[in-house]
Amino acid sequence: MEKKGNEFKGIAGGANYKCGAAIMGFTEKFYDKAIGENIPGEPIVALDLGCGPGAMSYALAKKAKPESTIIGIDISDDQLNYARSHAHGFPCNPQFIKCSMDELNFPNQSFDLVMTSMALHETPPEVRRKAIKETARVLKPEGRFILVDWSKPKFGLFGILWFPFFLTKSGRDNWNNAYKALCENEGLILEEDQYLTSACRRQVFRKK
Repeated sequence: MEKKGNEFKGIAGGANYKCGAAIMGFTEKFYDKAIGENIPGEPIVALDLGCGPGAMSYALAKKAKPESTIIGIDISDDQLNYARSHAHGFPCNPQFIKCSMDELNFPNQSFDLVMTSMALHETPPEVRRKAIKETARVLKPEGRFILVDWSKPKFGLFGILWFPFFLTKSGRDNWNNAYKALCENEGLILEEDQYLTSACRRQVFRKK
């Protein structure tokens, strides 16, 4: 069976994953910045690729209209179970299902927003490419794709610490920001581009 990516489970998943991510700077504040401020005023249908324990979905659920639908997908049962157990108390409570980001079980043009945070680099390059194709397929016209992941470090010790990752075959897409061209090839046009940390980049694409 083709390996879809790193499946964080057991001691590496759930609460331990969340704790480790927070130590690295991926806190609630980080995910609030990753979502951004330009959330539509009307209810939306959103998809979170590689949702892990749910942080990005929760960040959107705090800002979206109560009638919105937010679906997080992941390949790890442990991550999904943790996300489900904490998906309460938001104006809009997200749902979490098991699914690989390169094989989305959703109809064409069914989402207003697709997002992914710190997940693409955990997958093989071929899975990333299929995931971007699938993103373009399920997005509605004028829909947005928020892509947050490692990129070539701008400055600071935090970026230097991650330099060895970028030297691997798996890290080249991130170092070279291959995502911009991959998205544009699928009709996704870059609208926003900023660094959230010295080595973590947020890009927002719009579907033509």
